Amino acid sequence: MAPLSPGQDDNASDDSRFRGKLKKLLLYRLVFAVFFLILTLAVQIARNADLLSAHFHPLYIFSCILFLFTIVGALSLERVRHLAQFACAQILFDLGAVTVLVYMTGGIESSFSFLYMLVIISSALLLYRRGSLLTASACSLVYGLLLDLQYFGWISPLQLVARTGQEPDSGAYFFYILMNTAGFFLLGFLAGYLAEELQRSSLRVRERERDLSTLVTLHTSIVQSMSSGLLTVDLNGCIIFSNNAAEEILGVKSGKIAGLSVTELFPTIDISRFQQSNGTDGRSQASRMETAYNHPSGIQITLGYSASVLQNESGETFGWIIIFIDLTKLKAIEEHIQRMERLVLAGRFAAEIAHEIKNPLAAMSGAMQILRGEMGQNALNKKLMGIVQREIERINGLVTEFLWMAKGSPKSAQVEDVAVCSVIEEIIALLKTKKQATTSHVIRTDFQTRPFIAIDPHHLHRVLWNLLVNALEAMPEGGELSISVSFQVPPDRPTRPIRIDITDTGCGIPDGAFKRIFDPFFTTKTNGTGLGLSIVYQLVEKAGGSIEVIRSQSGIGTIFSLFFPPSGSFSLAK
Repeated sequence: MAPLSPGQDDNASDDSRFRGKLKKLLLYRLVFAVFFLILTLAVQIARNADLLSAHFHPLYIFSCILFLFTIVGALSLERVRHLAQFACAQILFDLGAVTVLVYMTGGIESSFSFLYMLVIISSALLLYRRGSLLTASACSLVYGLLLDLQYFGWISPLQLVARTGQEPDSGAYFFYILMNTAGFFLLGFLAGYLAEELQRSSLRVRERERDLSTLVTLHTSIVQSMSSGLLTVDLNGCIIFSNNAAEEILGVKSGKIAGLSVTELFPTIDISRFQQSNGTDGRSQASRMETAYNHPSGIQITLGYSASVLQNESGETFGWIIIFIDLTKLKAIEEHIQRMERLVLAGRFAAEIAHEIKNPLAAMSGAMQILRGEMGQNALNKKLMGIVQREIERINGLVTEFLWMAKGSPKSAQVEDVAVCSVIEEIIALLKTKKQATTSHVIRTDFQTRPFIAIDPHHLHRVLWNLLVNALEAMPEGGELSISVSFQVPPDRPTRPIRIDITDTGCGIPDGAFKRIFDPFFTTKTNGTGLGLSIVYQLVEKAGGSIEVIRSQSGIGTIFSLFFPPSGSFSLAK
């Protein structure tokens, strides 16, 4: 099998692994060089010889050459492109170094012939079975040649650390050559086989790792790309994992959710319900439920969630998955549709009765004017006539509001660009003139911009008039009324809606009435008709805007916010 090298699959990783093997080979050789130098010194001291004795100079030279060649190889490794050739060169050097060491330590009597086996093992790890068998052949050839030359007397190995004794006969030479050659080839085959099996196992492990990494990436991508929030919870109700959508919906920074208890985020969720809802097949049979969540921004949102069990391979439950979505906008749309249906119903009702009441009412008003002139200046008659005339006007106002409801569907033909701030200033002046804004009321304006809105000016006047009058009536003992005009955040939008905030410090809206304030005929006032805010809602919707109650709390006050698309007219900042 060919060695791992660049140019095969996964070039970068194979190259890195092959370089790592070469680094280990060089490191082991360096350790051996140091060890051999220390061994030489130990033998010399044991013989009570001079450390600089000429007898041991070859061993010192051998250790230094081995050390220097290893250092040069390690320094040049990162710049080598052909790693296979570099590995062959290192193995040949090791083969030569072992042969020289065997020669210096007595040839056939040397105790270091086993080092050939380390060279064969190194070649197997680097070059696999082919390399190990070739190296075993080279070791057999070199070692056999060395012993043959020694036997025939052509060379005389040094006796630096070997024992000196009786000269071995030809049978001993043949035995050493045969046994070492057999050992070299047997080791080469086994080492090469094991190296190839190790490589195959490593490849299978890497394939499994790639498959696992692909699955993890796919799982992560799917989970993190979900538009729904996802939480995994252990049996104790502690959150283990959350996806990006969960962090965005809950308004919690990344990493702050894990470790929290579910009941800390959702106090109304009962973990025991999850256990009771598990079906016989191990799956949750609970339908989607809803819960309220206090967003860090201070707004309470509605979440729809469902829970499913997490089970291992043996079917044991070890946690739950909670999937949830933000239903706040859907709830708002649902309430808007229901409210518009009620407005349509009220409009139909108004259309049926308005004309039936309007004509008799006009006749009654005219008759009262005639009777007042004919019955003289009697005080009692005058008082009674005033009462009747006032109630007729009141009925007429109610019928007029009914007609507003009846005519709410068609869009006004008098749409024009209206300066919002100018209308607000006119209404404030009119409120002060009519004494509806008294000296106990403090009215503040904050016009961060002076925009124009495409709307029927009478409609805008009626919307702002109703909201400002309601705000003043919510503060009978006095208070502060603030009107601000600005562009809605975020500022990076190309067309940001215009926002009008009307804030009072009055009594606030009762909790039970909060969701019904825009319903027709619903009112918390003693003498109210319940049509004012319904008409406001309808007129704002007709202009393409929206109205929200941002805050309403007893003792603190209420904030109504209007949102309108800006017109094409030029807006001046304050």
